[in-house]
Amino acid sequence: MSDPRNHDLEDIISNLNNIREELAESVAAADSKGSDHIDEKTNHEEDPSSLALEEYLAGRLQQIGEVSTEKKGIKGLRTGNGWDPSQVIEHVFKIDPISIKRAVEIAVSSDRKAKERLSNFFKRSEAEVRMVGTPTVEYIPIWKVKGFHECYYVRTNSYKVNVKDDVVAVEVESKSRDLILERKHSRLIPAAILERLQKLGPFLTNESKYFIVGEALELATKRTESELVVTGTGRPLTRDEETDLTSWRTKRIFDMEGLKVRGVNVNVREGISKEALLNKFQESVVRMPERFKQILSNKLQITELKRIYVPIIRVPMQKGLVPREVIVNGTRGEIADTRLLTILE
Repeated sequence: MSDPRNHDLEDIISNLNNIREELAESVAAADSKGSDHIDEKTNHEEDPSSLALEEYLAGRLQQIGEVSTEKKGIKGLRTGNGWDPSQVIEHVFKIDPISIKRAVEIAVSSDRKAKERLSNFFKRSEAEVRMVGTPTVEYIPIWKVKGFHECYYVRTNSYKVNVKDDVVAVEVESKSRDLILERKHSRLIPAAILERLQKLGPFLTNESKYFIVGEALELATKRTESELVVTGTGRPLTRDEETDLTSWRTKRIFDMEGLKVRGVNVNVREGISKEALLNKFQESVVRMPERFKQILSNKLQITELKRIYVPIIRVPMQKGLVPREVIVNGTRGEIADTRLLTILE
């Protein structure tokens, strides 16, 4: 006759999934009243849904029996929007560029070097610097994704239980346990000298007794939070680089028409796809437990996904017969330095 405790795990997981869906709906409904985006709490112990889930799982532990070998793979529930890119809502922003008139002034003034100013002082003629084409505003995408991975799982473990010095036998759950005597020696005295001194008396040795409780069934959780910011080519950005590029006059747009600039050419760079970005984030945040008996829940939640278009302005210039292109930082209103071009190019 089979042990009634060996409940079918598929039924347990199905029930768990239903509980999670109900909790997720209630939390989402509450969040929608206060804001348009999901605000996941850093400390999940304060999250009512997490507390209710832990309580539910703890109650189910006694129903979980031995798990067959073929069921020990990572086949636990996949919840959260992070497993399916189509379920993640992407918000698109742009940084308004400086005026084209200002960008042209910056480009022209950049060509006036010290020696040219000196020649002007002595009234010596120099070739005039002029714009010879239509400037181009080029938008370069920066992606930012934040989220967390959380899983609940069951594992077996052993516990060392210390007992008092006067205990000579222990019985736990109608089963006698073997007591083990442990001697702790001073680490300050070399082993060879300690062995000789011990013959004189036990004053240098501390003895304790303990027994082992094996095959204890534990419910454990593992949670990892992460943030990833990359350029259109997938190059990771530091926090300082992100702040430098995206903290100026950010404005939400709802279609690509919002990137148009009157009177100039506009070029919007394509970059890494949303699918590739989320796969990259998944690789960085998902940390499955190294040892487990069964995965009960496997949640990957994306709490923020932004695409921010950063502008640079390309101004075609000519001095005499020599054409050149001046690149202006469309955010700060200055000549784009090597560091900026290295990041964006």
